[in-house]
Amino acid sequence: MDFKKMREYTHEEFVDLVLSLNEEQLLELSAKYGGYPVLFRMALDDRISHIPFIQTGAAIIIRNENGQILLQERTDRNKWGLPGGCQDLGEDLKTTAVRETYEETGIKLDSNEIELIDTLSGKSRKNSYPNGDIVYNNTSLYLANVSMKDASNLKGDSETKRLKFFNPNEVPENLIDADLIKSYITYLNRK
Repeated sequence: MDFKKMREYTHEEFVDLVLSLNEEQLLELSAKYGGYPVLFRMALDDRISHIPFIQTGAAIIIRNENGQILLQERTDRNKWGLPGGCQDLGEDLKTTAVRETYEETGIKLDSNEIELIDTLSGKSRKNSYPNGDIVYNNTSLYLANVSMKDASNLKGDSETKRLKFFNPNEVPENLIDADLIKSYITYLNRK
């Protein structure tokens, strides 16, 4: 199905479009516009869009052979974070982590080769988007080890300003995911 660019719809046109689609078409639309939770938030009436929303998703620590972790500088806020994003309807969270990694970095991972580090939720996962939406993310954090060869052809998507590896204790201060990185450091200290 052909859809216009997200910004080409008025709010009413977008709601009418969502109402006209079946489940399969909604999944196709949500894949085009950043995932199901984003689609849901976009369909909310502006008068209630300030109501906090719970989102489920995954993030991933991509660690190179030097023990450095890959961060993504995001275009929407000029802050650094881990690759990751919202879970699509019916999607396993490992699959979410693998899909988001590929979309945001160009790195192809095998979901059987990533390890669950932790699941984080609560106030530390509160996030505000530039449009005013407020969400509380329930985030499964995974770890993937990559070779320098796998990480040599990084390519971001429209959400990515740049990608760069950092030592875990030397990450930029303007982080979106400070709690996730803290959880990773705790994980390292337990090993």
